[in-house]
Amino acid sequence: MRPPRRLSWLLASLSACALVLAACGGDDADSPADDPQAEGDADPADTDDTDSADDADDDGPAAGGDVDFPTGTVRILVGSGPGSGMDFLARGLAPRLQELWGESVVVENVPGANQSAAYHEAANSDPDGHTLFIGVEGTFGIHDQLGTIDPGWAEFEWFGTLTEGPWAFHVDANGPIETFEDLLAAEPLRYGDGGYESPVNLVALTFFDAFGLDFIFTPGYDPGQAQSGVLTGEQHFVAREVEQFVRYDQGDDYTPIVIAAGDPHPDFPNAKTFDELADEYGVEFPGEMIFQLGLNIGTTPGTPPEVVDYLADSIITLIEEDEPFQEWRRENLFEETMLVENIGREVTSQKVAALSAELAEVGLDDLQERLEAGTGR
Repeated sequence: MRPPRRLSWLLASLSACALVLAACGGDDADSPADDPQAEGDADPADTDDTDSADDADDDGPAAGGDVDFPTGTVRILVGSGPGSGMDFLARGLAPRLQELWGESVVVENVPGANQSAAYHEAANSDPDGHTLFIGVEGTFGIHDQLGTIDPGWAEFEWFGTLTEGPWAFHVDANGPIETFEDLLAAEPLRYGDGGYESPVNLVALTFFDAFGLDFIFTPGYDPGQAQSGVLTGEQHFVAREVEQFVRYDQGDDYTPIVIAAGDPHPDFPNAKTFDELADEYGVEFPGEMIFQLGLNIGTTPGTPPEVVDYLADSIITLIEEDEPFQEWRRENLFEETMLVENIGREVTSQKVAALSAELAEVGLDDLQERLEAGTGR
């Protein structure tokens, strides 16, 4: 495996310099060791060129003044308990980044306050890139609009969207709701998921408003409760990424009945799309980005740009060159949603700005009141 591509030119330059020094009587440089440990603590390494020992001298990229990272354990924080989509991604990335960097990479679950507990821990860590955070982009767009996070969403050092796909409304695959018409006939719809900042709730509320549906909203469900509530009949549907239950081998329990997208999904041809609903029922759905479930990855504000870029390039290296990671992507249905073009500071900052503008246009000042009103609105 090569090191991240931003470093390729530097490694080549250093190699050339080593040859010049050798010609002038300098000592030959030794190649760094490449022996990362799969579990527990890893031995300190020169890190940046962990898998390119044959291409660089032991001064490494740090000697060139570009980046000295990582220099110890890297933490990936997720704002939920084990089993969420964020946790799933973090645990897929951690062993491959550990192999790439030659330093321990650990996943820490910090649930609370609709992901903002983990966000604030990451934001208040040392600005050196050793604390990463994975979260739902829509959640932090809403947090930002409501003023419930500090620093703000755009101030965090985001360097990529790891995966992005449409939200979908899933029903009990063995329950009484089999068609979209069954769902409409279930008034008042019973629904609840997470705190008021959850983008799932905004998608559901937009759907309720479009069809003028009465509903009963129950806030505060954690993800597991919300999902099990569908199977017990306490809730009519739960909104999740369209492939989630297939990925978790629960496809026999849950069926997507509505997909918040324009085009039909090849794996779920019977699920109605928002475009089909607009044509058949004459309804309108505002915006586009709010109906996408994106998982951002970032690090502490104030982290040096070269470190943030190195983190982004490390993710690109895994996607493009790491065969075990590529196999993991294939097995877990991420090939179409985890894309190199969504990794990098610039593209991520553009997405943050665009989604913020869309959320501001939709309007969130009365989001909690609208959800609580339910049938009384």
